[in-house]
Amino acid sequence: MQLSSRTKGTCFLIFSAFSFAWMNAFVRLAGDLSFIQKSFFRNLIALLVALIMLFKERQPLHCDKKSAGALLLRATMGTVGIFCNFYAIDHLPISDASMLNKMSPFFAIIFSLILLKERASVFQYAAVLAAFGSSMLIVKPGFSSATFPAIIGLLGGMGAGAAYTCVRALSRKGEKSA
Repeated sequence: MQLSSRTKGTCFLIFSAFSFAWMNAFVRLAGDLSFIQKSFFRNLIALLVALIMLFKERQPLHCDKKSAGALLLRATMGTVGIFCNFYAIDHLPISDASMLNKMSPFFAIIFSLILLKERASVFQYAAVLAAFGSSMLIVKPGFSSATFPAIIGLLGGMGAGAAYTCVRALSRKGEKSA
């Protein structure tokens, strides 16, 4: 049976969401480790998987000087995103921390406007405003002990959104050089 690209994409999205939900649960269950240690081990696994894939495909590990800045910014923002997300998972209900991390596509729209000069539709801008408003209704931070972790969780989504925007910028550079 041949699956359509749309069906495959839907299956991969569901698998991705399921995997990230389990990752968040395991981050919480990791107990007394600091969020930095949890991030280190998560990124170590990601590094090993990436290196195995590069080795398997016989791809060299290098970058050109034109891409170095964007790659460094992507790595920095991705690390900030992971640190903030894992901190939020440790200090908020997992559902709130996950929702704040899922703000990343909305931040990507904002960063694409600022960094890449891409325009979004009125609907997309309205969706960004609705997402931010809704996130505040869900988290209900008020001025409680959850306010700081909620802000950190939102910064995690922002870091991830910035990292995704850097990936987009790098793909543009790759299209121009090809």
